[in-house]
Amino acid sequence: MRLLTATTVLVLAAAACTSSVTSPTAVKSTTVTSTNDPAATALTTSTTDQPHIVTPTSTTVSSTEAQAEAIKFSYVVIAEENARRIAVVDATELCRGDSGVCDLVPVRSIELAERPHNLTAIGAIVYATHPASGTVSRIDVATGDVLTVSVGTEPHDIKPADEVGFLIVADEKGRKLLRIDAETLAVAQTIEMPGEPHDMVVDGGTLWVTLIGRSELVKVVGGDVELFTTGGSPHDLVVARDGKIWFSNWGSDRLGIFDPDSGIVPDALVGVGEPQHFAVDPVGSVWISDIAAGAVVGFVGERPTVVQVGASPHHVAFIGNTLVVAVSGTGEAVFVEGGQVVARARLSEGLHGVAIVELAGPLDG
Repeated sequence: MRLLTATTVLVLAAAACTSSVTSPTAVKSTTVTSTNDPAATALTTSTTDQPHIVTPTSTTVSSTEAQAEAIKFSYVVIAEENARRIAVVDATELCRGDSGVCDLVPVRSIELAERPHNLTAIGAIVYATHPASGTVSRIDVATGDVLTVSVGTEPHDIKPADEVGFLIVADEKGRKLLRIDAETLAVAQTIEMPGEPHDMVVDGGTLWVTLIGRSELVKVVGGDVELFTTGGSPHDLVVARDGKIWFSNWGSDRLGIFDPDSGIVPDALVGVGEPQHFAVDPVGSVWISDIAAGAVVGFVGERPTVVQVGASPHHVAFIGNTLVVAVSGTGEAVFVEGGQVVARARLSEGLHGVAIVELAGPLDG
């Protein structure tokens, strides 16, 4: 029996500025399967040509703001890219200390029509990019409802905007940033980029962006775009607690650190074979997935902490003090705490994005 206490769930997937409003083009059906109850039946949403609006109930609210006010339960979500679905994992049963490594089973899987890549979340809603099809999905983890809309040419990354009710999408091949409505996914603003935007991080009212095949970091404030040369080839990035920007470089063992006030920091920290993606823990330590070593590396204290997690670790995220790692090569979501692996969820090969959702109630009732 599940106690109704706070829980944790993981879900594993330029100078010109113009304003416009683009209507959603399609809503695709999806199947939600409860995997923690053998007797549970699959729920399938309907397909319609109109944007789907979730009717408010006692446990579900339609607006992002209202959901945020009712947060009681947190879950982890993982993008199973090759399997075309997201997995929702309840991490409340993590093994700690000498009790060994737990095997976790997803409490829910939500099938998608397209391959989910990068993920982000606002409240109970997960947003997934589908670069190959040029679409973005809005997925309500509580109800299983999915809205999929054409957004740009090749949407790669997605992040909540600094303005409530909107997200920012990096349209790689379209060479644009798109500000979209969190409910309808309609495009509200377009910002031209001097290259192909790949990954982003939001720091208050400032957006930092990496460009494919370029050495610069891009700073965007409103519609103003500014370039900063790094001498490398930035891939992903994160803003540390001290305001410095850590970034990985494509196909390199070089870790870059950029100080917005003074420029590139020389002699960046070493200890990572091929840095990929970042997460910052509650005390401000930066953790990085190392695809070359099959590990995650945490810069805690004077020496880096290295934890082996498996082949090809990709995106990482913290939920409390627990680091969640989407390990693509083994198809596992790996949970790290206190410098050691405490749990694994066996999913499917080709995992990519990770996001944390917050619900008003437990998924298993």
